[in-house]
Amino acid sequence: MIKSRYTFTAEKPDSAELLVVNYLTGAMDLIEPLERPEFEKRLAEDRWDGYALANYMIERGYLYPDLKAEQAMIQQKYREFSLEYEKTPVQIIFSTTLQCNFACRYCFQEEYNHYREVLNPTIIDQFFNYINNKFKDEPVKPYITLFGGEALIWAEGYRKNLMYLLERSRDDGYSVAMVTNGYELLNYVPWFKENRIAVREIQVTLDGDRQSHDSRRVTRGNRGTFDRIADGIDLALRSGYRINLRSIIDKDNMESLPRLAEYCESRGWLDYPRHLFDTALGRNYELHTCQNTNKLYERLEMWQEFVSLAKQYPILKKYHRPQMHGMRFLYENGELPPPIFDACPAAKKEWAFDVRGNVYGCTASVGVDRYKLGSFTNPAEPVNVEQIRQWQSRDVLTMKACRTCAVSLSCGGGCGVLANNYNGSIHERNCRPVKELVGLGADYYGLG
Repeated sequence: MIKSRYTFTAEKPDSAELLVVNYLTGAMDLIEPLERPEFEKRLAEDRWDGYALANYMIERGYLYPDLKAEQAMIQQKYREFSLEYEKTPVQIIFSTTLQCNFACRYCFQEEYNHYREVLNPTIIDQFFNYINNKFKDEPVKPYITLFGGEALIWAEGYRKNLMYLLERSRDDGYSVAMVTNGYELLNYVPWFKENRIAVREIQVTLDGDRQSHDSRRVTRGNRGTFDRIADGIDLALRSGYRINLRSIIDKDNMESLPRLAEYCESRGWLDYPRHLFDTALGRNYELHTCQNTNKLYERLEMWQEFVSLAKQYPILKKYHRPQMHGMRFLYENGELPPPIFDACPAAKKEWAFDVRGNVYGCTASVGVDRYKLGSFTNPAEPVNVEQIRQWQSRDVLTMKACRTCAVSLSCGGGCGVLANNYNGSIHERNCRPVKELVGLGADYYGLG
């Protein structure tokens, strides 16, 4: 008998309880404190002959008779993942501008090349001609995500062209998601409704309660934006559109989350079903530009702080349900999610475009020249087939550092852009503190 390469243990905080987990088979069990010493000894030595729980551990996929048996299971699960992945719709990101009507204190894009090209009917028609041809054989219709800068600027010339883009989306059968600061939703939502735009989701950011948000996300004229955004969110929800409410979290605004949750409760947003209103917490971090690192959380530290706050303010548990590497899924569905062999959708299930006519692999790379894959407007500059092959061959079975990593089927190798930025290659790993977050999440959701 051998231990599966994907078997690992996780400890609940402030507890003697130990969890044994395997994402390949979706198994998680609690090792009782009295059983723990022998189990950990066996695990360290990978010696299972005569172990009372050996048959159960084989049944759960923690152990295998031999390497060949585990390899067969890996191949089976990889085929299942690939079949499901194929059914996932392609997300087509269009960065309509890098201009913005805000002057956020932590802007991710302030050092990008703010190019002169602007949205216009010619580039819009070229965009649709390209995607209609490239994605015509997809088994599931792709959808378009508008991205910026700020995608929903209300300036007259830009607005006219954006409306043409949305009409083309409607007429060509694409639903549209939007990543917006939400400031102009009050203007755009009635137009969406009147013109039958198929809005898939609107992602809007509120960085805490009014005071916290307005200290971080202000207009170019340094005016607060919270109230206008909130009214736009309310109008969108009442109009039947799904809102994904995001907060960018660092040490400056974490403690304002309970007050934001209470505000959302007071406006009735938390009473909407999850398919119409959900929340996301994004960690403020360095992507392509520098940040004040004194205020940034490490990933585990941020969730530890959130869990601590949620124990003090139960409203947070209604407001946000963190994923915690499958612990939310286990809590809601009674089983772990399927294994993730690839968490980087770049040039596979995600493609990005900008108004200069450039093609990129994903949201994290759009607008960054070193990640440009080619052009959709210039026949003399076709997409770089070899670069695309590099992105498309990236998964946890091809990345050397991930092949033997016990937690890789939960993190899926992480983000290729961040792996390249920090480790020098898209085929390097971008790690997550999976074991620690599993223990934290199991405790948060009362699992085990």
